Amino acid sequence: FLVSLKSKCPNLTPGELKLCAYLRLNLSSKEIAQIMSITIKSVELSRHRLRKKLQIQPEVNLYIFMLNFHS
Repeated sequence: FLVSLKSKCPNLTPGELKLCAYLRLNLSSKEIAQIMSITIKSVELSRHRLRKKLQIQPEVNLYIFMLNFHS
C-alpha cells in the first residue's frame, strides 16, 4: 500500500505516509494523536493537509479512500 501510494504521490513526507497507514487501519484522530505523541488538533491539521495534497474533496471519507486506493 505505502509503495504504491508513494509512487503515485511522490511528494508525500514520511510523516504523511505514516498518517495514511494509520488512517487505513481505521484509527481515530484521538488514537493517532496518542501513538504519534501529538495533539488531536495536530492530527486534524495533518489530515486537512493530506486531503489537499491528494486532492480529496471534504465529503470523501479518508478511511474509505485509503481502503480503495489502487496504484
